[in-house]
Amino acid sequence: MVLKLIAVGVMLTIPTLATAQAGPVQVKSDKQIVCELTGDCEDDTAGLATRTKPKDRGFKIYTDKADSKPKVPPAPGYAAPKTRTTMAASGAKAAITPRKAPVQAGRSTLSINFASGSSAIAPASRAQAQMLLSALKNPATAANRFIVAGHTDSVGGREYNLDLSKRRAEALVDYLVANGVERSRLQPEGYGFDKPVAGMGAAAAANRRVEIVKID
Repeated sequence: MVLKLIAVGVMLTIPTLATAQAGPVQVKSDKQIVCELTGDCEDDTAGLATRTKPKDRGFKIYTDKADSKPKVPPAPGYAAPKTRTTMAASGAKAAITPRKAPVQAGRSTLSINFASGSSAIAPASRAQAQMLLSALKNPATAANRFIVAGHTDSVGGREYNLDLSKRRAEALVDYLVANGVERSRLQPEGYGFDKPVAGMGAAAAANRRVEIVKID
């Protein structure tokens, strides 16, 4: 009986571990996209930099209080002992402000996926498309034009992937225009697998992506 329970527990745990290792696809917020496209980023660590500092810093000097009793004159030749001093470290630590990684303004890479062999935006990527829409309507980007660049991996021929990536970029542009973004601000381009992610082979899954590149 005990062995059966252990076996069932292992069977239930394996799928959970597999899911955890795969992890959810990261969805960038509209603020993060605006930050990447314009370089105008809010300092999320400001709160850490302005934390209240402790009142007691460094070292304190404590001296013995004078005796309230009447002082008796010392005997001839007697040298009074020096006043004792005690140094106590307060132990307080200064607040440390984390350093933010530099942001390359003008480009944002998004995990927007499409149905296999199709230009239809996958339901799981609707949230990311919505964040992009919100970012392009932000006043910080409202006067700018952008390239909407589609990229694929190397599964299939080059001409096929060039056409597929262009159709996917156009489909994303159509979605953005249908929801209020001026078409004149968007330029769809398809690069197939000609521009893989730096350091990765053309067959890597990470190459299946959409990039938004600021023109002006």
